[in-house]
Amino acid sequence: MYKLVRNIYIFAAITVIVFISSWYWQYQQTNRRVEDSAMRLAEISVCSLNRDVSMHLTEQAAVVNAAATFIASERWGEEDILAYLTALLADNESFASIYYGTPDNQMVNASGWQPPDGFNLLERPWYQKARSEKGSIFTEAFLNASGDQVVFTIACPVYNGNNRLLGVVGGDVDINSVTALINKQNPESGVFSFLVDSNGNMMAHPEISYQPGSPLISVEEYYGDQTTPLTGGSFGEVSFYPTTVEGYIAYHPLEGTDWQLGAYIPLDNISGISGNISGYLLAASATSLLVFLLFVFYHNRWIHKPLLEFENNLLRVNIEKSLSYRLPETGHNEFTPLAETINNLLEQIQTSLQEAEENEQSLIKANHELEKILEELTNAEEALDYSEEKLYYLSYHDQLTGLYNRAFFEAKLVQLSTKPEYPVSIISADIDGLKLINDTIGQSAGNKLVRHCALIISEALDGTGILARVGGDEFSAILPLTGQTESEHIIRQIRYQIALYNEENSNLPLSLSLGAATAEDKSTSLKKLFKQADDFMFRNKLYHGAIARNGIVQSLLTALAERDYFTEGHARRLEQLCLKVGEKMGLASHQLTDLALLAQVHDLGKVGIPDSILHKAGPLTEEEWEIMKQHPEKGYRIASSAPDLSSIANLILRHHEHWNGGGYPLGLKERDIPIECRILAVADAYDAMTNERPFKKPVSSEEALAELEQCAGSQFDPEVVEIFLKEVKILDSGTRINPLFSNY
Repeated sequence: MYKLVRNIYIFAAITVIVFISSWYWQYQQTNRRVEDSAMRLAEISVCSLNRDVSMHLTEQAAVVNAAATFIASERWGEEDILAYLTALLADNESFASIYYGTPDNQMVNASGWQPPDGFNLLERPWYQKARSEKGSIFTEAFLNASGDQVVFTIACPVYNGNNRLLGVVGGDVDINSVTALINKQNPESGVFSFLVDSNGNMMAHPEISYQPGSPLISVEEYYGDQTTPLTGGSFGEVSFYPTTVEGYIAYHPLEGTDWQLGAYIPLDNISGISGNISGYLLAASATSLLVFLLFVFYHNRWIHKPLLEFENNLLRVNIEKSLSYRLPETGHNEFTPLAETINNLLEQIQTSLQEAEENEQSLIKANHELEKILEELTNAEEALDYSEEKLYYLSYHDQLTGLYNRAFFEAKLVQLSTKPEYPVSIISADIDGLKLINDTIGQSAGNKLVRHCALIISEALDGTGILARVGGDEFSAILPLTGQTESEHIIRQIRYQIALYNEENSNLPLSLSLGAATAEDKSTSLKKLFKQADDFMFRNKLYHGAIARNGIVQSLLTALAERDYFTEGHARRLEQLCLKVGEKMGLASHQLTDLALLAQVHDLGKVGIPDSILHKAGPLTEEEWEIMKQHPEKGYRIASSAPDLSSIANLILRHHEHWNGGGYPLGLKERDIPIECRILAVADAYDAMTNERPFKKPVSSEEALAELEQCAGSQFDPEVVEIFLKEVKILDSGTRINPLFSNY
């Protein structure tokens, strides 16, 4: 019995110690979680603000990019650009100014600011940075040239279709537009955010308001040396004392810029929980100690009878059989609280066992889920292995033809150079006029030609050597143990197969420039041999490249004639009328020659227009009309590539311009339009009105002449219309010409 009493005292003391220790441990854990919460809140705040500010900057950058796109078309004069920039500035209040600078130090500024003497915009940071990075950039904050606003610049380089730098568009954004986003927190809560540029200057802070003319304030000047990480271009969190209140600051680089965003969270905002728990700890400790002292007092006063009764009751507890029995809690002796405690323990044990059974079921369920995850991981691993194999294949093969690509070819060239098998030959091939086909008929036609070419060369090699597509229109083959005689035989076989192909595909023939070089011993390296083959191929291309392009153009003309049954008769009668008017207007002989040729091929670009548009039995939609309006440019590109037509390429490009500037594609007007094009426009319109079209019935000659007279001075040259009317009336009074038909 004495041992039991002693053990009870020991047990009571240990219980108090464990109870107090657990409370102290919870107190320490809560303090740590409070600090973690402060850091997480700061991180969440800065990430959320980063998204808002990035979205705002993206919207501002879109304005500058829109201006760059407008200018890049090179269709607008300085006054048009100024008007467009002025409209953008009026529609975007965040911008203090929008301007455009050119490489010859010329500036168009929508705000009206004029640069002083000696001002060189090429030395401005925004111009240099945009030109260097070839994309949209953001500068640091600075006091603008007028000295009345703190701004930062968004700039974007402007390139034309030939990738030539036309200039740089810039926009000065008022720093207050960003400050409004930074300062959206409630200042009374002690939480705030701020923005620092890469030079360490405060761009936005709730306690800083830049007035006109005021200088920028550095972050070190405002907070001392605590903010060194904020100018490092990284992200994280640090302990921070902006005032006497400890807190945490999270910092993060702003996407697309060299700036840093910071968000400060004071610990006071969330440390009240720690103080409450400290109070609870003291109260619990005091209560436990008091219970222990009362226990000792009552135990010494009533020891035997209560203890024996308690022992008897305790022996009735059988945890293995049932946990439903509870110690009696009748009477008011010292063992009543202990009985309650044991009953509570029994309740907790019963609850724990129930929870253990539930946890066992959860573990079984989790195990099934884990097995499912493992199965998914296995499937993912197999998919990854397949992807790696596919990636390896794609890295060394051309997707269009299935041949090896240039990377594989060059690697193989280096590998074979270490131990070449002489004699070795290299064949180089280049498709003639592929760019012309892609620009006029379309990329799909060009791709089809490339695949046929790859097939022809592969069949001629018959598995010999290594064939690769080394460029858009170039192929090369390395042929170990192949002499000059064998390589020349392969070239003859390729040309023979091309001839067979062209017999079956005369509408779009294939022309190939070929060159071959052979090394008999190690005196010639494979790299040098490859260059020799390329040189021979280039000489071959110089010899018959122009002939090939002319052949392609003639094929395109034939294809157009087959698709557009009225073109030949239309062109012949247009030539008759145009020459009549040209002679009356005193055109020189070379101009009359160009005019006659223009009447024959002015619609050459229609070879690239789909049949669904070209022969549509009804008015064209707006989208279809835009496609139709591309045919002068397509015809220009075709004619420019053919020596026989290059002299009238510019006339083909301009043959749909109007006297008042309302035509296309260049919007020329009056005498800026070549006289040949002005004559063709009148004759072509007359022919269109007096002949049946897919969506329009013909009118009489008198009605057509009246329409021409009405449009003189707007669509047509008045002088040409006057002469044309006289000539047609003379022809009508004599020999009537054949009706004309045009699909312009």
